[in-house]
Amino acid sequence: MIEKKEVTWFPSYGAEMRGGTAHCTVIISDEMIGSPVVRNPDILAVMNEASYKRFSERIVAQGLLAYDSSMISIRPPRKDIRLLKVPASGIAALSSAPKSANMVMLGALISVMSIISLDSTLEGLRVITPTRRSDSVAVNSTLLRKGYQLVEDTKG
Repeated sequence: MIEKKEVTWFPSYGAEMRGGTAHCTVIISDEMIGSPVVRNPDILAVMNEASYKRFSERIVAQGLLAYDSSMISIRPPRKDIRLLKVPASGIAALSSAPKSANMVMLGALISVMSIISLDSTLEGLRVITPTRRSDSVAVNSTLLRKGYQLVEDTKG
């Protein structure tokens, strides 16, 4: 939204929060978004084995499967998709916020997608974080940057 894009997100946080395959659909577009529901995503980020098993077959051909390689050991599921191996949990475990592996993954995805900038993402993080959790902004920003840099270092 900071970059004047159309954005929608559609989370699923029911009983899944207790260990199942919680998921959230996010759409970023230059055009109006007709529906927040996506059956076959262009990009899928999975943080655990259960989510990998449940959602990996839905990616469109030539789509991207980004996965937390600290938590998931996979063989390439299909030859018609791209893989992004991100040791998100391992990197987060070395920080003061080991549960923030999602920030590492987000940073990596921002680098790969080139849809939004790292600066806008960091600004968005500062804007949406409640005052009572403002201490988390610094560590989450650091983890975002680490995920971003991880991918940038491989582009060379």
